[in-house]
Amino acid sequence: MKRIFKILVVVLALSALVQTIALIAGYRWHTSGLIFFALLVVRDLAASWFLISRNPIKVKTKSRVCEVLAYLSSAFSFLYLNSYKSLPQAGFISSMLAVIGFTISTLAVFDLGGSFGVSPANRGVVRTGLYRYIRHPMYTGYVISEFGFVLLNPFNLILWAISSALYFYRSMLENRVLLK
Repeated sequence: MKRIFKILVVVLALSALVQTIALIAGYRWHTSGLIFFALLVVRDLAASWFLISRNPIKVKTKSRVCEVLAYLSSAFSFLYLNSYKSLPQAGFISSMLAVIGFTISTLAVFDLGGSFGVSPANRGVVRTGLYRYIRHPMYTGYVISEFGFVLLNPFNLILWAISSALYFYRSMLENRVLLK
């Protein structure tokens, strides 16, 4: 009974963390007007539901560094700088990239369903939906949507490169866990 209580507390804390990130995204949407953050709210609310109702872990990474990197990369998009003397078309293109990228990543969250998690763990391998065509569609969607920030502010290129590298690293870690 004590173990179940611990698991429940951890799951609710993770869900609260994701909902907090959704609130921050809502604030960033309100202050910047960028559709990227509105779509982040939708994705995070869906993710918090799947965190509450997810499948039990079969295999989990034993590295705390991996877990910390997973959570840091999840919140990395809040570091992007707002628009800086960009071309008028950059805002439109950035919004389109956000819509395309978040459509991909949100569909991936729904495809994962109860297998969704933030840190690398095997809750069941998903091979349906977008996962039938792309190994890591969620990260692919993030990289596409976050590239729009580079168009808005060239200084974001460095952040985008770091973020993309973190997603790549996370995908390698997840592949290791899923192959066990």
